[in-house]
Amino acid sequence: MSQLRERVSYLQGLIEGLDISDSTKEGKAIKVISDVLKEMAQAIEKLAEAQDDLEDYVESVDEDLSDVEETVYGSDFVEIECPNCGELLEIEASVLDDPENQIVCPECGDSFSQDDIEWDDYDDLDVELECDCDDDESCSCDDDDDEEPEKD
Repeated sequence: MSQLRERVSYLQGLIEGLDISDSTKEGKAIKVISDVLKEMAQAIEKLAEAQDDLEDYVESVDEDLSDVEETVYGSDFVEIECPNCGELLEIEASVLDDPENQIVCPECGDSFSQDDIEWDDYDDLDVELECDCDDDESCSCDDDDDEEPEKD
């Protein structure tokens, strides 16, 4: 913001250096425009400072709210990415217990189910997902890739 103030000051210096007379209509107009620009630059600078303060305050309130949410609701929330818009969402882990549940993204408004989520990105997620395989005997959904196969 100081760059704007510096540019306005530079412009005012140019105007003063041109010895524009206040007795002409054009001279009066240019001087008034210069003064208005200076006031606008100062107002914008104050607004930018107020916005920075407000952003700090909102961040602080958000952190406090997160602490309260964790205290009230516990840590049974999972952060997932909306497959439609990419927005990060925090949802209750119990919503993922039923594959038929539809999740509505508050950002884009589209709904999706757990089948639409790219689960490869959530290897450390501690939520049990139901298997959709038709043949339970050949199903490998519950197999752990880290385990060694049993030897006969």
